[in-house]
Order: sequence, then structure tokens, then C-alpha cells
Amino acid sequence: MKKMMKTLLTAAIVGTVLTAAGSVAMAEEEPVTVTWFASRPVDGAIDLAIREIAKQYSDEHGGNWQLEVITEADRPSYLQKLQTLVSGGNMPDIIDIDATPYCQELVDAGMLVDVKEYLNEEGLYDSFEPTALAYQEFTNGTMYTLPLEYHVEMIWYNKEIFAENGLEVPTTMDEWLNVCQALSEAGITPIAVDGVDRWPVIRYLAMMPFRETGNEYIISLSEGNASMGDETGRNGIEFFQQIGQYFQEGFAATDYATAQAMFLDGQAAMYYIGDWEIAAMQEGYENGTIGYFYMPAVEGAYTQANEFCVNSGIGMAFNSETFDEKTKDFINYVIENYGKIYAGMDQMTPIKSELPEDHEFSELYLQVREDMSNIGEHFLKPWDCYLDSNTCNVVNDNALLLATGDMDADTFIELVDSALAEYTSGF
Repeated sequence: MKKMMKTLLTAAIVGTVLTAAGSVAMAEEEPVTVTWFASRPVDGAIDLAIREIAKQYSDEHGGNWQLEVITEADRPSYLQKLQTLVSGGNMPDIIDIDATPYCQELVDAGMLVDVKEYLNEEGLYDSFEPTALAYQEFTNGTMYTLPLEYHVEMIWYNKEIFAENGLEVPTTMDEWLNVCQALSEAGITPIAVDGVDRWPVIRYLAMMPFRETGNEYIISLSEGNASMGDETGRNGIEFFQQIGQYFQEGFAATDYATAQAMFLDGQAAMYYIGDWEIAAMQEGYENGTIGYFYMPAVEGAYTQANEFCVNSGIGMAFNSETFDEKTKDFINYVIENYGKIYAGMDQMTPIKSELPEDHEFSELYLQVREDMSNIGEHFLKPWDCYLDSNTCNVVNDNALLLATGDMDADTFIELVDSALAEYTSGF
């Protein structure tokens, strides 16, 4: 009995020591930190949703895990800093990047995780809207970025101005130009546009090429297999010059907020922007003063009326050297929880999800969500996702002159083709 008691006491003491040692080891274990270099607005919907999910994940792991977010919302500054980090061998665990030529450079260097492969391995690929994933792909079908948003772009219009001038919503490009002409002749600014950020202007340049070829023309152009002076390119330029005369005076110096305010204040009849501005359009939509229509069609064109600019924004990419099981587990957790949380912020989600029952959605939100369920096979992908950075700058800067009539088509074509030749000569 004494020997038994002694044995049990010794075992208890050893067990207590081991337990204590284990507790000390856990207490002394350094927290796991995942870094995300983000190019999104601080306190924007994506930023808030990811931070909320990261906190939940950390809490479920005893606080021994954290997400460190470093934000640079200005895209040119962000890309410059990203390139500096990468070249210095300091790429964060997670970065924001489009499927651009620079992203392809990182892929070729083996620095990014194959997201399509990862999603398929985890059985998560079908959790996403197909168009949202397709937007993230390179032209060869590979995918190295994960979508966190899902948008459709449309033309918002002032119903009262249209009614007062006897105008109907245009369904074709020619009808759209006729509407613009009628408004201009009535002394009304037809279209408000943000020229400072460039991309809203370039959308108009891309419209006719998209109607005629889908994204095939811009892909061929970016690869040096087409000219800006080809028939499709010239058709795009011609339409761009025609509609550009209906932008507000001084549009090149007009920023995002000012362009939006012009439309909301009734100083312009139309405004091209995406569903991310639903909140701003909500009141006007409810009182019947604001409506919207999608990119008008072209008879006999390659793309149809239900095909227009749909995007899933800048993607989230992962450092292949640090994408371990802990990081992967967190991303799986994000995919599992993101849809409802993000939708609960009145955002369209790229992840298939039921809408949260404890949130009331507006009629406008539900209508746009319904529209997005009926989108066709093709979607306009922004030109800056295909063009190299130098050619993109050439297009962006000179398109403003093209739209104001301060540059002719042939000069614009020569500048773009020269930039492309310089880039593709290295292939």
C-alpha cells in the first residue's frame, strides 16, 4: 500500500510539473502574425469585414493569432511601395494586386500562390460567383488572386431631366449619342465624369471595342498583335470622341466627389459609375428622380445587351513562401464567413451566400443583385488590367486630350502603338 501511494504521489507530481511546463510554454509562445499590405480605403466595407473576421478568428484561437494590416489606398503609391518591398525581399504575407503584367512577373518568379489550385484543393472553388473568379484570371486561364468584391457598372440618369426633355432611356449606342445631343442643345450637361482618376474616362474608350470583340481586341493590343489604328480601335476612338464632347466642361480636372455631386445636384443628366455608389443613389431612386441603365447595345455586335462591365476588383494574393497551414486556415475561415458579413454592409459579394436575415436591404440593392444574376457570358475587363504600366499611362493621359478635341486620332494611335512596341520588344 505504501509503495502504491508513493508511486501515485510521484506520478501526480510529475504530471503537475509537466502541466505547468506546458502552460509556461504556451504563455511564452509568440503570437502568429499575418501581414496584409492592402490597397483599399481604411474603414471601407472590405477593410471592416476582414478586420471583423480576423478578430473572430483570433478570439477563437485564444488571441494567439493576429492580422496586421498596412494600408495605402492611393493605387499609384501602393504599387510603387509594393515593388520596393518585393525587390527588397520583404513581400508581405498577403498583398492586393490585379492580374496585370506586373502580377505576371511575380507569378513567373514563383512568388505567388496558385489560387485556382488552392481553391480546388480545399473544395472552395464553387463557393464563388463564376464571373467574379473569371475576372481574376490571366488570359491563359490561370488565377493567382482571390476576389473580395463583386461589382457591376451602369449609367445613372436623372429621370426628371429626361422626362422634361421628352427623352427615353437609350438601348443602343446611337440612341445614347442622340440623347446626349438633345440634352446639350437644351443647355444641359449630358454626362458628369471624373477625369482626375482617369479610369472613368477610359471606360468610354473601351465600350465599342468590347461590343465588337469582347475583350479580344484589348488582349491582342496588349500583346502587340493589334494596333490602336485597326478598325476596332478606330471605331472605339470615334465613339469616344463623339461622346467626349458631352462631358462637363473642365472634366479633366474634376475629381470623383465633384463629378458625383454634379449628378446628384442635377447639374448633369447622367453619370457612369458602379453599384458601390448605391447608398449615394438610394434617396433619388426611392423618390423616383434617379434611375439607371446598362451599357447600350450595338446591333449585330459580338456582345449583347446583358453583357457590360462586371468586375471583382483588385484581388488578394498570397506570398508562396509564407502561405503555410496557419495562413491557409485563416483564408478558409474568411471564405466561410465573408459573404454574409460583407453583404450585411450593403455590398455585392463574390462569395455565394444567403443574405443575412437580420439586415433590411433596399429595393435598389435587391434589384441590382437580381440584375447581376442575369449577366451574360462576356464582361468588359478594364484596359488597365491588360496594358503594361507605361502604355496605360500613355492611354490615360492622352485620352483626356482626345476627348477634349486637343489631340487627333492619328496622333493618339501613334503614341499608343509606340508605347506598346517599346514594351513588347522585350518579349
